[in-house]
Amino acid sequence: MTLQPVFVHGWACSVDVWQPLSALLSSDTACFVDLGYFTSSDTEPLGPECLEQIEADRPILGIGHSLGLMWLLAQRKWPEGSRFIGINAFARFTQDESFAQGVAPRVLARMATGLQRAPEDVVNNFRERCGLQPVEGASLRISALQDGLQMLMTGDVRCSTQELTHHRQHNLLVLAGAADPIVSPDMTRSAFAPETLIVWEPGGGHMLPLTHTRFCADQIRQFMNETF
Repeated sequence: MTLQPVFVHGWACSVDVWQPLSALLSSDTACFVDLGYFTSSDTEPLGPECLEQIEADRPILGIGHSLGLMWLLAQRKWPEGSRFIGINAFARFTQDESFAQGVAPRVLARMATGLQRAPEDVVNNFRERCGLQPVEGASLRISALQDGLQMLMTGDVRCSTQELTHHRQHNLLVLAGAADPIVSPDMTRSAFAPETLIVWEPGGGHMLPLTHTRFCADQIRQFMNETF
């Protein structure tokens, strides 16, 4: 049975981040989950409910950018044989007593407060750090952004990622940028089990699907060829 590709973008991003990569991978059956951070006058992409359209027993190839991997692994117990690829991803984001390499909770709390007072500033400051263009404040869906920020603050899928690499199954690939300003190399290494296959792009920042599209596509193909 072939895997069903499912793409999930990160916080303050949209499905647009997948356009270059999906074109190289040429998958006509992919599901692009839109977490709804922005309004659009165009035809709306499939929302999270598109996951319900996937056959219950069909394994997926889950590809998540940044928060997207955590979101995928937090949704359900996926069928045996599913594989996952995290790009600029993490299994835990916020610092706690078991994860000293995470982002300080006060930073996330400040962003949460800012979403109430000046949401456009919060979103665009984050997007600027990522290397993305600013967006108009009128396009923001504040409740969805708050939900995503809450997952960044409290989400923890380290147990799920450990299961994917248990006994070196290699059902998880992580593509990381050594110059990522959002997810540091220390955070990346600490968020995943030591057995996790992590491939580094030395000059990569936080938007590898856009800035290093060929690297991502080549690594995904190699991962799938080696694990089947």
